[in-house]
Amino acid sequence: MAEENVFLVRVLNLEHDSGYFHAQSGTFAPGDHCIVEHNGLHMGIVMGVLAAGEGIGEQLEQLVRKATASDMDAYSHNQAEAERVLSSTREVVTRHDLPMHLVAAEYTVDRSHLRIYFTAPHRIDFRALLRDLAGRFGVRIELRQMGARDEAKLKGGIGRCGRVLCCHQFLHDPTPVPMEYAYDQELFVPPERITGVCGRLMCCLAYEHNAYKAELAQMPKLGTWVNYKGKRAKVIAHNIFRRTVTILTGERERIEAQLSEIKAASPSRKGPG
Repeated sequence: MAEENVFLVRVLNLEHDSGYFHAQSGTFAPGDHCIVEHNGLHMGIVMGVLAAGEGIGEQLEQLVRKATASDMDAYSHNQAEAERVLSSTREVVTRHDLPMHLVAAEYTVDRSHLRIYFTAPHRIDFRALLRDLAGRFGVRIELRQMGARDEAKLKGGIGRCGRVLCCHQFLHDPTPVPMEYAYDQELFVPPERITGVCGRLMCCLAYEHNAYKAELAQMPKLGTWVNYKGKRAKVIAHNIFRRTVTILTGERERIEAQLSEIKAASPSRKGPG
């Protein structure tokens, strides 16, 4: 059975898509700029080359060609032109009195397709707007509504950690982060301390969630009574990194004790409140 090559390509669109593409002909190497068919022609960068079974190319979108100097110029020009498109579109949105916040815009390389991203508090009937924009720009236009996390992913920014937002840099498919993640990690802090620039809980709360749950499962729960060097005390905090628990004794003394130094105590006797 003959094998075909498929190419892992990072598409240089606003959504930072990555995927596998098939080329009918040509030689491509990692690092090459290329043109791919991905809901229109887009610039991309080849990230890897893989061997695949016969017929796999029929299931994939096309890697059309290596990017030419003309393609690179068009890509740069289209990025600059997208800013003008946003400014012009805002005027039309204001005229239609629609509660839309425009986020970004992008052209395909051949300028046959224009996509405009926006946020809104609810679903919007933008059919009249779409007709006006199509007449103004003379291309096929797609209006795509997005949520707060998607806006942060597109626009980027600096997080509380001082680094570029994860969703903009590498976390291309962010998922909702429930408040339970904060509770499971015992982050008893004001909500704004764990809220990202998108106004939602920070995605990084999910990174170590499973590790916290596994470690805390080996520790006595908050409020549990324990014995420590002959003293009866209540567990009031954990530190999974040092593998310690903070306890409150009957004399109102706070002690950080190693997990190995405490033993479970009967809950029947009274201790500190």
